[in-house]
Amino acid sequence: MLGKRFLELASMAARTAAGATLPEGTDYPFLGQITRAAVVLDITASASDAADVLDVYVDVSLDLGITWINAIHFTQQAGNGAAAREYALLALDMGNTNTVTVTSDATAGDVRPTVLGPQMRARWTIADSGDGDQSHTFRVFAYVW
Repeated sequence: MLGKRFLELASMAARTAAGATLPEGTDYPFLGQITRAAVVLDITASASDAADVLDVYVDVSLDLGITWINAIHFTQQAGNGAAAREYALLALDMGNTNTVTVTSDATAGDVRPTVLGPQMRARWTIADSGDGDQSHTFRVFAYVW
């Protein structure tokens, strides 16, 4: 039986631009065995203008990084928003009956619960309202089992 495992998808850091990260040592053979993932976005600071918004996504790859499918799009964070923590659950037994366009992102605040695969990554976009002071401090992590 596979026990719960912790994945740091994006370590705690202040970020000012778009990016994407894979967990350290991206070869996680156990991810192909998982049936559930509890994914957490932990925002500790958003110290800029309201229009400097942060969008955080979690993507899954079924073909080892060739194609990425968006599974989670956390609630959009305003640039002057308060600290926040959100979680989303991905689970193969949730019974999703909708098709997913592989090249599209979920709407902010949405989860595609049955998207799981052998690789997982966090990515984000940060808008700049025009004055160059955009900054959000956050991390993304997951427990998988």
